[in-house]
Amino acid sequence: MEIEFTAHPTSEDLEKLTNSINYEAAIRGVTSKASPYAFFIREEDGEIIAGANGSLIYGTIYIDQLWVNPAYRNQGYGLALMEKVHTLGIEMGCAMATVCTMDFQEVKHFYEKLGYLCDFERQGYSQDAVCYFMKKNL
Repeated sequence: MEIEFTAHPTSEDLEKLTNSINYEAAIRGVTSKASPYAFFIREEDGEIIAGANGSLIYGTIYIDQLWVNPAYRNQGYGLALMEKVHTLGIEMGCAMATVCTMDFQEVKHFYEKLGYLCDFERQGYSQDAVCYFMKKNL
């Protein structure tokens, strides 16, 4: 068998992985299910100006990406998205939320204002960048 690289996996392929993880978890008695989520803020013409996405898995909501168009930053869109993420996590029975951010993105303080604490820092990225692994109890 060969390993196939896919830069743009189909939703069906990703769903296969999620369903397989959920099936194996259920065999072991885990009742919470893994599932993706996304929130978007759009212009009237449909253009995305901000969004957040990630996964719900085993009592945790993971934030994979949070982005706000630079023209719309500092207007509360990031905060509004994170409030939606936290609300979804609580509704789905999550005990915590997690996010990773790089030091050059200069948003660690944004997450700290939302109550996130840094679990650990990982060094060794390109150009001496540092990744902060953060979590917040919900």
